[in-house]
Amino acid sequence: MPLTSVQMSEDVWLTCLTHSLTTETEEIMGLLFGDIRVADLNNGNKTALIWGASPQMRSDRRKDRVETNPEQLAAATAQAEISINFFLFVF
Repeated sequence: MPLTSVQMSEDVWLTCLTHSLTTETEEIMGLLFGDIRVADLNNGNKTALIWGASPQMRSDRRKDRVETNPEQLAAATAQAEISINFFLFVF
């Protein structure tokens, strides 16, 4: 069942915006952390509640690549595990 809406805090939005403004010519990468809330089982209304963001630094400086190192991903996953039901979005 697809999501019907996404909600995020202003802090998460500002984190994503700030990260996107770090470069004008290269792609960026990061992870969003959140939970799924099902508001109505009959209609299937599902909302993603985004509560955290983890910008990832590039490990490859080629303009056509976005790669990060495993240590950064492991740290971000450990951060996400504070929530029982978590999921990761790559942005």
